[in-house]
Amino acid sequence: MPKGHPTTLFVSSTCYDLGQVRTDLAEFSRSLGLEPILSELDSFPVDPSLDTVSNCLEIVRSRADIFLLIVGNRYGSVTEAGKSVTNLEFLEASARGIPRYVFVKREIITLLSTWKANPEADFKASVDTPKLFEFVSGLRSSGDLWVFPFDSAQDISQVMRKQLSFLLSDCLELRSRLQTRDESVIALGPQTLRIYVEKPYAWEFKAFARALQECMALHKARRYDYELGISLGRSIILKSRAAAMDWIQEKVAQMGQTVEQLTKAVNGGMQVAVGKPGEPGDIGRIWHLAERVSDAYEELLSWALEFNRVIVDDEFKKAISLTQAVVAESISQLEGFSASLFENVVEALQKPEEQRKITLNLSIGDTSELMNEMKRLYAR
Repeated sequence: MPKGHPTTLFVSSTCYDLGQVRTDLAEFSRSLGLEPILSELDSFPVDPSLDTVSNCLEIVRSRADIFLLIVGNRYGSVTEAGKSVTNLEFLEASARGIPRYVFVKREIITLLSTWKANPEADFKASVDTPKLFEFVSGLRSSGDLWVFPFDSAQDISQVMRKQLSFLLSDCLELRSRLQTRDESVIALGPQTLRIYVEKPYAWEFKAFARALQECMALHKARRYDYELGISLGRSIILKSRAAAMDWIQEKVAQMGQTVEQLTKAVNGGMQVAVGKPGEPGDIGRIWHLAERVSDAYEELLSWALEFNRVIVDDEFKKAISLTQAVVAESISQLEGFSASLFENVVEALQKPEEQRKITLNLSIGDTSELMNEMKRLYAR
């Protein structure tokens, strides 16, 4: 929400069975200075160009600051997506990453084990559809949020007063840590920034893993061009045999040098960036190292795209294609390193400090077929 705007509390639930609960929670929200967002209120923003479901999801996307999910005895009508409106609203809030609090009627939680033991039984006296049990079971087993039981709106209000106090405390702590003019911190991506602020155990290694992913994601447009084989720009016309051979050799040499420098940077620079055992890391160096690796990634992508603009005689097309394949292999290796790095870091943290090490084993791939083709061309 814009600065200075009241913090909003979006209440998501079925209306018919929880009408009084929703009314009580609207008053509870106002008593705390929060702006309640409930679909039955005349203050609920309505976009006439959207249908009911789309309108609710758009409000979650654009206006919800805190999301409160209340699950009673009804799942609600199922949309074309195969899920209820409350289910879709919850998924939208999860995608945004805003604070979510989930309350499930105690009766439903009590029946959950019975449903799991006998899912074909008739529960119509308690729920409108077994999908409700599936939804609640998924919420409880997700592992990333806490599900509170409730019998009345007062139960929810009591818990929320405490939880919102904890949330405010966390926000004040984060605010104090972010009151900085350090440019190295300002430049961080959101996931890296969160790790740096919260500083979990061995945060330096985790921060580098996320920083590398965020920096490489900045070149997504170039990556899409690479996937589609789109390369705009001037054609590279290699008119003579000497020009074609020199161009291929130059690309292979450049790629080898880039891979060598990249490997050196990661394997040599990591120790300085994350600090020696027992010493704090340097977030500026961590982000800088991730940026340098990302720059090399962009360069590899640029080279791969250049091959789509090369114009040569037919006798050199195989050599060009083989050189392009070598570049593609290096791109694949670097992407694989980045994609698996965070999980590898978590695994490495189980080892003693002196054995923790992030190593980039990057090569320019198998060039044997390319070298044989080059020898054939030289022999002609």
